[in-house]
Amino acid sequence: MNKLSTSLILLLIVLMTNLTSCANVLEQQPVLTLTGQWLVDEEEQLLVDPQPSGLTFWQDRLVMISDASANITQVKKLHFFDPSTGERAFASPQYDIAEGLATPCFTQYLNTKPDLEALIKDPHNANGFITVTEDASVLGQLSQTCQQQFRATHSTAYPTVLVRLDWDGEKLLVTGTRAVQFPKSARVGNFPNDGIEGLAYYNNRLYLSLEKDSHYRAQIFTTSLDDKFWQQADFVRVETWDASLPNLHQGDSKLIPHPINGTDIVTYRGVNWLVAAARNDNQLWLVDLDNKQTTKVVELRYLAPNRLPNRSFDSSCAQYSVMNNASLEGVAINGDDVYLVNDPWKKNYWKNTQCASTRPAYHHLMSGLLFKTDIATLFRYARDISAQ
Repeated sequence: MNKLSTSLILLLIVLMTNLTSCANVLEQQPVLTLTGQWLVDEEEQLLVDPQPSGLTFWQDRLVMISDASANITQVKKLHFFDPSTGERAFASPQYDIAEGLATPCFTQYLNTKPDLEALIKDPHNANGFITVTEDASVLGQLSQTCQQQFRATHSTAYPTVLVRLDWDGEKLLVTGTRAVQFPKSARVGNFPNDGIEGLAYYNNRLYLSLEKDSHYRAQIFTTSLDDKFWQQADFVRVETWDASLPNLHQGDSKLIPHPINGTDIVTYRGVNWLVAAARNDNQLWLVDLDNKQTTKVVELRYLAPNRLPNRSFDSSCAQYSVMNNASLEGVAINGDDVYLVNDPWKKNYWKNTQCASTRPAYHHLMSGLLFKTDIATLFRYARDISAQ
C-alpha cells in the first residue's frame, strides 16, 4: 500500500471518529423534564378555557392574565394563584377604565374583548401591573383623529398598546395606555396575531419581546420606563435591542417562526439574564442583558398528570404522560423559583390525549398547566447556542 493510500485511510478514520463524536454529543443533549399540575379554581375544579397569556409574581401569589381566545368569564381580569398548588385563590372583577387617561384613543378596544398578552408588575406602583395588546385587527376601532395620531406604528394598522392596571383589592382599573412605535429598520411587518408577547423590566428599562417579524424571527425591543411614562399621550418609541437570539432556520426552504411567548429577568452568579419561553421549540432561551455572555438554550419536555382533579381516573393509565404540545406562554421568577404556564393551543391540544380520562381537559375545557423549576437547574441543563 503506498503512502497516499495510507494517508487517505487515516483521514477517513479521523473523519468518521469526529462524525461519531458529534452524533454522540447530539444524542446526549440534556433535556429538562418538567412535571405540570392542573390549574384549578376556588372549588378545585379545572379552570374553563383560561388561555393564560401572561404570568408574574406578586405578594406571594402568581398572577395570570388571559388572552382574547379565553372563555368570556376569564378575560379582562387578574387571576391570583397559590404557587405551590396551582389553585386560584381569587380573581379580580373585570376592569373598569379610569377617567383622565392621557389619551382616550384605545378605550373602545379595551371595552370589547381585547387580546391581552404578557404581564409584569408595575415597578412604580406597588399595586400596579402592565400588560400589552396584540391582535386588535377585528375589534379595534380608532376615530379619525386617533388614526392620524397613531398612524406611524411601523407595524400593524391598529397599534400595539401598553396598558397599566391598578388593583386596590376590590376594583381593577385601567389607569394608563401608551401606543408603541417600532423602528422602521426593524421591519416588524403587519402581523396582528404575532406581536409583543413578552414583557420584562430591569433597571429602568422595559423589554418587549416580539413573536415574529417580517423575516419570521423573534426580536426584542427596549425603552425607558420612569414614573412619568403614563402621563404622555404620544407614541412610546422603542429601540431594537441587539440581543443574540438563536437562529433556528438552519437553511430551511420554508421559513418557520420561532417566537418568544413570555419573559422574565433573573440575576444568576452576577449576570442579569432574560429568560424567554420559545414555545414552538419547547425551549427556554437565556439571554445576557449586557450581551457579554453567550446566549444559552434549555431543551424542555413536559409531563402532564393523567388524573384530573375531582374526576374519575382510569387505573390502567399511567400517572403522567409526555405532552405532545404544551405551548408555554408565561414565565414568572421569584427568588430561585421559576414558574411557567402554558396557553393551550386549541388546534393542537387534543394531541396530548393518551388516556381517555383526560379528554375533558384537552378536548373541551382547554385546561392550563403550571410548571415549576429553579434557576440552578436551568443553567445545569443549558447549552450555548454555538453548540446547537
